[in-house]
Amino acid sequence: MVEETYNHLVSLEGFRNLSLHDVHVEPLQTLAHSEVYRVRLDSLSTSVILKKSGAADVAGLAERERQFYRHIAPLLPSWLVPECLLIVEGDQTGRLFIKDLSGSHRSACSPAPTRMECRCFVEALATLHGLTGRHSRIQSEWIKVAADLPAGTIQQRLSFFQLVLGSFIAMIHERVDRAVESFLTDLSDLEHQIQRMGAQADVIVHGDAHFGNALFSPEQRACLIDWGMPMIGFGEIDLAHALALNLPPNLRREWEQEMIGVYLSQMAACGSPVEEAAFYDRYRLAVLYSFISPVIWWCSGVPEPQWWSALTNSLDAARDLGLLK
Repeated sequence: MVEETYNHLVSLEGFRNLSLHDVHVEPLQTLAHSEVYRVRLDSLSTSVILKKSGAADVAGLAERERQFYRHIAPLLPSWLVPECLLIVEGDQTGRLFIKDLSGSHRSACSPAPTRMECRCFVEALATLHGLTGRHSRIQSEWIKVAADLPAGTIQQRLSFFQLVLGSFIAMIHERVDRAVESFLTDLSDLEHQIQRMGAQADVIVHGDAHFGNALFSPEQRACLIDWGMPMIGFGEIDLAHALALNLPPNLRREWEQEMIGVYLSQMAACGSPVEEAAFYDRYRLAVLYSFISPVIWWCSGVPEPQWWSALTNSLDAARDLGLLK
């Protein structure tokens, strides 16, 4: 592993005087689609992040991420996405070498973000959406690339969701009241509702917009990471994923209108103003779409506390929007 990493790095300008003994590889995290390492380079007093395709990447998310960094990230503002130093393709695995931002950025506070972190994250999402509309060069490039990738569209997620929804409802039958069960059953029509909104599905969405997928700079900006699920959709999907699915209900109720204002303001600043009534129609639909995540997580073996917390968060958001009586 060390020698292979060294051989990749010395191909880069600025790393050619590196010695094998300078390279130290430290495991950081195992994700669904990647193994993440920090590579310390002693003689250069620096480090890089290595993401290696994991054996469990059955959905091809690591390949999507590599293609995103190859074709799309260079077209986005430098502060919005980490700099990718090298992309290595392989028969079974691939590798991304990414600038290590740990010296200049920090992760979101745990267990919940601060108000400022939430603002920064929403601004970053709005910047992504505002710059990648259907007539942009950025979206055109992604459509060409994504056509050859194995998975990751909204339609594919909806199809799988509908296959497992009945089993999920049966599993939680004893834990929820009949109003919730009826509400979840009605989500079997979600694919048709999304299709009716299809004409407005015209930006690149991150696809996994939780606060752990951002790093925050001293300049109060969020850098978006973990790009295994970018797809074409309506931007409110990312916003609802952040606010409805991943914020505790008390914080969502306190911050939601402020964050919506931040989102709409930043979209306008990026040259993509959004009509408010249409926004709320899409946002309500995006809250319904957020229920896909806990159902798929349950089916994928994610620990119960994680999917149950997400489910209850989304249920609270649906109640507050009048979607669940």
